[in-house]
Amino acid sequence: MGKPSWRIQIYRALNTIDHIGHSKFVAKQEQEWFPGQAVKGVYSFGYKNLVFDQAITFTNWLREEYPDVRLFCEVDREMVAEYLGEKVATCTPDTIRTILATLKKLQEGLRAMNWIHEEIVPQERTITGRNQPRGPYAPDDATSIRDWITQHDSELGQALNFILSSGARIDETLHLRSDKVFVDEARVELQGKGGRVRKIQVLHGDVLKTLDLSRRFVYLTEQPGRLWKDGLERRVRQACEVLDIQRRGVHGFRATAACEFVDLKRALGCTETEARRELAMWLGHNPHRTEVTYAYVPRKPVRS
Repeated sequence: MGKPSWRIQIYRALNTIDHIGHSKFVAKQEQEWFPGQAVKGVYSFGYKNLVFDQAITFTNWLREEYPDVRLFCEVDREMVAEYLGEKVATCTPDTIRTILATLKKLQEGLRAMNWIHEEIVPQERTITGRNQPRGPYAPDDATSIRDWITQHDSELGQALNFILSSGARIDETLHLRSDKVFVDEARVELQGKGGRVRKIQVLHGDVLKTLDLSRRFVYLTEQPGRLWKDGLERRVRQACEVLDIQRRGVHGFRATAACEFVDLKRALGCTETEARRELAMWLGHNPHRTEVTYAYVPRKPVRS
Protein backbone atom coordinates (compact mmCIF):
# COMPACT_ATOMS: atom_id res chain seq x y z
CA MET A 1 0.00 0.00 0.00
CA GLY A 2 1.42 3.41 -1.00
CA LYS A 3 1.98 6.41 1.19
CA PRO A 4 -1.02 8.73 1.72
CA SER A 5 -0.91 12.00 -0.19
CA TRP A 6 -0.18 15.28 1.54
CA ARG A 7 -3.83 16.24 1.11
CA ILE A 8 -5.05 13.08 2.85
CA GLN A 9 -2.57 13.54 5.71
CA ILE A 10 -3.71 17.12 6.27
CA TYR A 11 -7.37 16.12 6.06
CA ARG A 12 -6.97 13.40 8.68
CA ALA A 13 -4.90 15.56 11.02
CA LEU A 14 -7.45 18.38 11.00
CA ASN A 15 -10.37 15.99 11.44
CA THR A 16 -8.71 14.74 14.64
CA ILE A 17 -8.99 18.20 16.23
CA ASP A 18 -12.32 19.11 14.59
CA HIS A 19 -14.71 20.49 17.23
CA ILE A 20 -17.03 22.33 14.85
CA GLY A 21 -20.45 22.63 16.47
CA HIS A 22 -19.03 22.84 19.97
CA SER A 23 -18.68 26.06 21.96
CA LYS A 24 -15.29 27.69 21.76
CA PHE A 25 -16.19 29.72 24.84
CA VAL A 26 -16.76 26.55 26.87
CA ALA A 27 -13.49 25.12 25.51
CA LYS A 28 -11.63 28.21 26.76
CA GLN A 29 -13.03 27.68 30.23
CA GLU A 30 -12.18 23.98 30.23
CA GLN A 31 -8.64 24.67 29.04
CA GLU A 32 -8.17 27.52 31.53
CA TRP A 33 -7.43 29.76 28.60
CA PHE A 34 -5.70 33.12 28.99
CA PRO A 35 -5.20 35.94 26.42
CA GLY A 36 -2.47 35.16 23.93
CA GLN A 37 -2.83 31.41 24.33
CA ALA A 38 -4.10 29.30 21.42
CA VAL A 39 -7.32 27.36 22.03
CA LYS A 40 -6.89 23.68 21.27
CA GLY A 41 -9.07 22.41 18.46
CA VAL A 42 -10.84 23.88 15.44
CA TYR A 43 -14.31 25.39 15.95
CA SER A 44 -15.34 26.85 12.59
CA PHE A 45 -15.45 25.74 8.96
CA GLY A 46 -13.79 28.99 7.86
CA TYR A 47 -10.74 28.52 10.06
CA LYS A 48 -10.47 24.84 9.21
CA ASN A 49 -10.45 25.72 5.51
CA LEU A 50 -7.83 28.43 6.13
CA VAL A 51 -5.54 25.97 7.93
CA PHE A 52 -6.07 23.41 5.17
CA ASP A 53 -5.20 25.91 2.41
CA GLN A 54 -2.08 27.14 4.21
CA ALA A 55 -0.99 23.55 4.84
CA ILE A 56 -1.41 22.73 1.14
CA THR A 57 0.77 25.73 0.25
CA PHE A 58 3.43 24.45 2.64
CA THR A 59 3.34 20.92 1.20
CA ASN A 60 3.53 22.33 -2.33
CA TRP A 61 6.77 23.99 -1.23
CA LEU A 62 7.96 20.70 0.29
CA ARG A 63 7.21 18.91 -2.96
CA GLU A 64 9.47 21.32 -4.84
CA GLU A 65 12.29 21.69 -2.32
CA TYR A 66 12.31 18.20 -0.76
CA PRO A 67 10.74 15.82 -3.32
CA ASP A 68 11.85 12.73 -1.38
CA VAL A 69 9.91 13.79 1.72
CA ARG A 70 6.43 12.30 1.55
CA LEU A 71 5.23 12.11 5.18
CA PHE A 72 4.97 14.67 7.96
CA CYS A 73 7.00 12.39 10.21
CA GLU A 74 9.91 13.13 7.85
CA VAL A 75 9.54 16.92 8.20
CA ASP A 76 11.84 18.59 10.73
CA ARG A 77 12.05 22.01 12.33
CA GLU A 78 14.83 23.15 9.99
CA MET A 79 12.61 22.60 6.94
CA VAL A 80 9.77 24.62 8.47
CA ALA A 81 12.22 27.36 9.49
CA GLU A 82 13.52 27.51 5.91
CA TYR A 83 9.96 27.82 4.58
CA LEU A 84 9.14 30.58 7.06
CA GLY A 85 12.38 32.35 6.17
CA GLU A 86 11.33 32.53 2.52
CA LYS A 87 7.88 33.80 3.48
CA VAL A 88 9.30 36.50 5.77
CA ALA A 89 11.28 37.84 2.80
CA THR A 90 8.21 38.17 0.60
CA CYS A 91 5.10 38.54 2.81
CA THR A 92 3.66 41.15 5.12
CA PRO A 93 3.85 40.74 8.93
CA ASP A 94 0.13 39.93 9.20
CA THR A 95 0.47 37.21 6.57
CA ILE A 96 3.42 35.69 8.44
CA ARG A 97 1.39 35.69 11.65
CA THR A 98 -1.39 33.82 9.85
CA ILE A 99 1.05 31.28 8.39
CA LEU A 100 2.59 30.67 11.83
CA ALA A 101 -0.79 30.24 13.52
CA THR A 102 -2.09 27.84 10.89
CA LEU A 103 1.10 25.75 10.85
CA LYS A 104 0.88 25.45 14.64
CA LYS A 105 -2.72 24.29 14.31
CA LEU A 106 -1.65 21.70 11.72
CA GLN A 107 1.10 20.64 14.13
CA GLU A 108 -1.55 20.18 16.83
CA GLY A 109 -3.45 17.77 14.58
CA LEU A 110 -0.31 15.89 13.62
CA ARG A 111 0.62 15.39 17.27
CA ALA A 112 -2.92 14.25 18.05
CA MET A 113 -2.51 11.61 15.34
CA ASN A 114 0.87 10.59 16.78
CA TRP A 115 2.47 11.28 13.41
CA ILE A 116 5.04 13.60 14.99
CA HIS A 117 6.38 13.44 18.54
CA GLU A 118 7.99 16.87 18.85
CA GLU A 119 7.21 20.36 17.62
CA ILE A 120 8.29 21.16 14.09
CA VAL A 121 7.21 24.82 14.07
CA PRO A 122 9.92 27.04 15.59
CA GLN A 123 8.70 28.61 18.82
CA GLU A 124 11.33 31.30 19.01
CA ARG A 125 10.21 33.16 15.90
CA THR A 126 8.42 36.44 16.64
CA ILE A 127 6.90 38.74 14.07
CA THR A 128 7.21 42.48 14.53
CA GLY A 129 5.77 45.39 12.62
CA ARG A 130 2.45 46.09 10.99
CA ASN A 131 1.29 45.85 7.41
CA GLN A 132 2.00 48.80 5.19
CA PRO A 133 -0.47 49.46 2.36
CA ARG A 134 1.07 47.93 -0.73
CA GLY A 135 -0.59 50.26 -3.18
CA PRO A 136 -0.15 50.21 -6.94
CA TYR A 137 2.85 49.69 -9.16
CA ALA A 138 3.73 52.69 -11.27
CA PRO A 139 2.42 52.04 -14.81
CA ASP A 140 5.93 51.73 -16.26
CA ASP A 141 6.95 49.29 -13.50
CA ALA A 142 3.84 47.18 -14.04
CA THR A 143 4.56 47.04 -17.77
CA SER A 144 8.19 46.05 -17.16
CA ILE A 145 7.20 43.26 -14.77
CA ARG A 146 4.54 41.98 -17.14
CA ASP A 147 6.93 42.00 -20.11
CA TRP A 148 9.65 40.19 -18.14
CA ILE A 149 7.23 37.48 -17.02
CA THR A 150 5.78 37.14 -20.53
CA GLN A 151 9.25 36.31 -21.82
CA HIS A 152 9.49 33.45 -19.31
CA ASP A 153 5.86 32.28 -19.23
CA SER A 154 3.47 33.69 -21.82
CA GLU A 155 0.33 32.48 -20.03
CA LEU A 156 1.24 34.14 -16.72
CA GLY A 157 2.17 37.33 -18.56
CA GLN A 158 -1.20 37.28 -20.28
CA ALA A 159 -2.91 36.78 -16.91
CA LEU A 160 -1.18 39.88 -15.52
CA ASN A 161 -2.24 41.81 -18.60
CA PHE A 162 -5.83 40.74 -17.92
CA ILE A 163 -5.60 41.91 -14.30
CA LEU A 164 -4.17 45.24 -15.44
CA SER A 165 -7.22 45.74 -17.64
CA SER A 166 -9.93 44.30 -15.37
CA GLY A 167 -8.74 44.87 -11.81
CA ALA A 168 -9.60 41.22 -11.12
CA ARG A 169 -8.34 39.36 -8.07
CA ILE A 170 -5.93 36.50 -8.69
CA ASP A 171 -8.60 33.93 -7.80
CA GLU A 172 -11.15 35.62 -10.07
CA THR A 173 -8.60 35.46 -12.89
CA LEU A 174 -7.89 31.78 -12.28
CA HIS A 175 -11.61 30.92 -12.44
CA LEU A 176 -12.40 33.13 -15.45
CA ARG A 177 -14.80 31.19 -17.70
CA SER A 178 -14.60 31.55 -21.45
CA ASP A 179 -18.40 31.86 -21.77
CA LYS A 180 -18.25 34.85 -19.42
CA VAL A 181 -15.92 36.79 -21.72
CA PHE A 182 -17.83 39.13 -24.03
CA VAL A 183 -15.26 40.35 -26.52
CA ASP A 184 -17.60 42.52 -28.60
CA GLU A 185 -18.80 44.37 -25.49
CA ALA A 186 -15.31 44.54 -23.91
CA ARG A 187 -16.87 43.04 -20.78
CA VAL A 188 -16.26 40.07 -18.50
CA GLU A 189 -18.26 38.44 -15.74
CA LEU A 190 -16.29 37.70 -12.59
CA GLN A 191 -17.23 35.67 -9.56
CA GLY A 192 -15.78 37.33 -6.50
CA LYS A 193 -15.72 36.77 -2.76
CA GLY A 194 -18.76 35.09 -1.28
CA GLY A 195 -19.88 33.99 -4.73
CA ARG A 196 -20.87 37.53 -5.70
CA VAL A 197 -20.97 37.99 -9.48
CA ARG A 198 -20.29 41.24 -11.29
CA LYS A 199 -20.18 42.06 -15.00
CA ILE A 200 -17.68 44.81 -15.71
CA GLN A 201 -16.17 46.62 -18.65
CA VAL A 202 -12.44 46.21 -19.02
CA LEU A 203 -10.14 49.14 -19.56
CA HIS A 204 -8.62 47.75 -22.76
CA GLY A 205 -10.90 45.62 -24.90
CA ASP A 206 -8.04 44.27 -27.04
CA VAL A 207 -6.80 42.28 -24.03
CA LEU A 208 -9.85 40.01 -24.32
CA LYS A 209 -8.96 39.16 -27.91
CA THR A 210 -5.72 37.53 -26.73
CA LEU A 211 -7.49 35.05 -24.40
CA ASP A 212 -7.82 31.40 -25.36
CA LEU A 213 -11.59 30.86 -25.29
CA SER A 214 -11.49 27.33 -26.69
CA ARG A 215 -11.81 25.68 -23.27
CA ARG A 216 -14.28 26.21 -20.44
CA PHE A 217 -11.84 27.99 -18.13
CA VAL A 218 -9.25 30.34 -19.59
CA TYR A 219 -6.57 29.55 -16.99
CA LEU A 220 -7.83 26.72 -14.78
CA THR A 221 -6.55 23.48 -16.31
CA GLU A 222 -5.64 20.02 -15.04
CA GLN A 223 -3.06 21.31 -12.54
CA PRO A 224 -4.32 22.36 -9.09
CA GLY A 225 -5.33 26.00 -8.95
CA ARG A 226 -3.11 26.58 -5.92
CA LEU A 227 -0.03 25.72 -7.99
CA TRP A 228 -1.05 28.21 -10.68
CA LYS A 229 -1.55 31.01 -8.18
CA ASP A 230 1.68 30.22 -6.36
CA GLY A 231 3.49 30.19 -9.70
CA LEU A 232 2.14 33.61 -10.67
CA GLU A 233 3.05 35.12 -7.30
CA ARG A 234 6.52 33.58 -7.49
CA ARG A 235 7.13 34.99 -10.97
CA VAL A 236 6.12 38.46 -9.82
CA ARG A 237 8.59 38.26 -6.93
CA GLN A 238 11.35 37.10 -9.27
CA ALA A 239 10.64 39.90 -11.74
CA CYS A 240 10.71 42.54 -8.99
CA GLU A 241 14.06 41.25 -7.76
CA VAL A 242 15.59 41.16 -11.24
CA LEU A 243 14.21 44.59 -12.20
CA ASP A 244 14.89 46.13 -8.77
CA ILE A 245 11.26 47.16 -8.27
CA GLN A 246 9.59 47.26 -4.87
CA ARG A 247 7.48 44.15 -4.42
CA ARG A 248 3.75 44.79 -4.20
CA GLY A 249 2.55 41.30 -5.09
CA VAL A 250 0.02 40.38 -7.75
CA HIS A 251 -2.46 42.59 -5.91
CA GLY A 252 -0.37 45.59 -6.94
CA PHE A 253 -1.50 45.05 -10.55
CA ARG A 254 -5.13 45.25 -9.39
CA ALA A 255 -4.26 48.55 -7.71
CA THR A 256 -2.56 49.86 -10.86
CA ALA A 257 -5.74 49.08 -12.81
CA ALA A 258 -7.78 50.85 -10.11
CA CYS A 259 -5.68 54.02 -10.51
CA GLU A 260 -6.24 54.00 -14.26
CA PHE A 261 -9.98 53.46 -13.69
CA VAL A 262 -10.22 56.51 -11.39
CA ASP A 263 -8.19 58.66 -13.78
CA LEU A 264 -10.54 57.67 -16.60
CA LYS A 265 -13.66 58.49 -14.56
CA ARG A 266 -12.23 61.84 -13.47
CA ALA A 267 -11.43 62.67 -17.10
CA LEU A 268 -15.09 61.95 -17.93
CA GLY A 269 -16.22 64.52 -15.39
CA CYS A 270 -16.86 62.42 -12.26
CA THR A 271 -16.01 63.85 -8.87
CA GLU A 272 -13.49 61.90 -6.78
CA THR A 273 -16.28 60.55 -4.57
CA GLU A 274 -18.29 59.42 -7.60
CA ALA A 275 -15.21 57.85 -9.18
CA ARG A 276 -14.34 55.96 -5.99
CA ARG A 277 -17.91 54.74 -5.60
CA GLU A 278 -17.82 53.31 -9.11
CA LEU A 279 -14.35 51.90 -8.46
CA ALA A 280 -15.61 50.06 -5.37
CA MET A 281 -18.26 48.34 -7.50
CA TRP A 282 -15.77 47.65 -10.30
CA LEU A 283 -13.44 45.92 -7.85
CA GLY A 284 -16.26 43.88 -6.30
CA HIS A 285 -16.79 45.85 -3.10
CA ASN A 286 -19.89 47.50 -1.66
CA PRO A 287 -20.37 50.85 -3.48
CA HIS A 288 -20.91 52.64 -0.17
CA ARG A 289 -17.53 51.49 1.17
CA THR A 290 -15.43 53.99 -0.70
CA GLU A 291 -12.85 53.90 2.11
CA VAL A 292 -11.57 50.54 0.82
CA THR A 293 -10.52 52.21 -2.42
CA TYR A 294 -7.72 54.09 -0.65
CA ALA A 295 -5.86 50.79 -0.31
CA TYR A 296 -5.71 50.74 -4.12
CA VAL A 297 -5.67 54.42 -5.09
CA PRO A 298 -3.83 56.61 -2.57
CA ARG A 299 -5.17 60.08 -1.86
CA LYS A 300 -3.28 62.60 -3.96
CA PRO A 301 -1.56 65.31 -1.94
CA VAL A 302 -3.00 68.80 -2.28
CA ARG A 303 -0.62 71.03 -4.18
CA SER A 304 0.00 74.53 -2.78
